[in-house]
Order: sequence, then structure tokens, then C-alpha cells
Amino acid sequence: MDVILLRADEKLTWNEISGYMGCLSPHRRVAVEKKAQDADKINTLLSRLLIISEIKRRTGLSEKKISFTLGSFGKPYLKGGELQFSMSHTRGAVCAAFADEEIGVDAERRDRTVKKSMYNRVLTDEEQKAVHSDEDFIRFWVQKEAFLKRLGVGITRDLRGVNSLTLPDTKVFDKGEFFIAVSGNGAQSAQITEITVNELLGRFTKLC
Repeated sequence: MDVILLRADEKLTWNEISGYMGCLSPHRRVAVEKKAQDADKINTLLSRLLIISEIKRRTGLSEKKISFTLGSFGKPYLKGGELQFSMSHTRGAVCAAFADEEIGVDAERRDRTVKKSMYNRVLTDEEQKAVHSDEDFIRFWVQKEAFLKRLGVGITRDLRGVNSLTLPDTKVFDKGEFFIAVSGNGAQSAQITEITVNELLGRFTKLC
């Protein structure tokens, strides 16, 4: 199991990277163009570039041959390939995980504002007794999200129906200002590689 953490400077502007839209197929550009806020456009573009470059590197497929299919609840799968992947993004980072079997990943800032009303909506009674801070809450939250992504159901399922204290093959990693949770066989020994936006864009030698 490999996990890539792409750190994006929050001062990065849409004008600085919008030219890389040309590296996406017309269909994939739509998802970016639909975003109303520049910050969301940046994250969506970076996530598309990251997933395409990593799939190309791991499978040898050209971009034109990379296509996806969706599971019953919208989880994307590589069409005609065995490589499994999962993605997540939050303010200042994009995260992608890869394995040869079902996998889930979720990333969140440790300083995210948490409303106390969320505790009752997200945590089981047992988890609420174990939470001593908002950071504890976020750690539990990302583990639930990663586990449900692994199952392919995502947030369509009630988060209170998942107890992060007993989840199998699921682990949360502390990566500075971010918590990264992964779920899948090998989660306990997952390797997290950090890259920068410049490193990612450097994989595209021209504006495609």
C-alpha cells in the first residue's frame, strides 16, 4: 500500500496552474470547471493530475487509455485494470492511495473547526467517551471515512454505525498539520510519500 501526500501552498493561485487544464481530457476538465471557488478548482485539478500521473507510472498506460468506471455508490475504479486507488483532499493537500485490493484514504487538517453538534452526528457513544479534544474527533472521523471509502459506500452510510475504535486494517497517521487515515490490507505499514506541487507539475514537461 502506497500513499502520496501532495502539499499545496495555500497562496497558490488558480492563474498559476490553470494552464495545466490542457493536460486533462475534455471530460475531466468539466469536473474542474464546475467548481465555483478557485480553491476548489485548484484542489480538483491537482487531484486529477496526481491520479493520472500515478496511474501512468504504476501501469504504463498512456493517458488516452486511462478510463474509469463507477461502483454502485460512485466509487471510481480503473477500468480493465487491477490497480485500486482512493483519493481525498482538504485545504492545502491532496492525498492518493494505491494498492492491489480495495483501499480507502481520507485526509483532514488537524486545525479544522469542529462544531460540538457534529459529535453526536458522527461518533458512537463509545467514541464520545474516548474523545478529549477536537483533534481526537478528527482522528476518529478520518478513520471512518477511509473505512467507508474502502467499502465503496463513502458518506452514504451513517457514520455512527462505524466504530473507529474497532475498525480492522485501518490506521491514522499524523503528518504535521494533517491527519491521514488509510484502510485496507497493509494499512498498519503503509508508506506515505510527500511531494510538492512543483514536483507534480514537473511530471508534465509541457502544458500538454
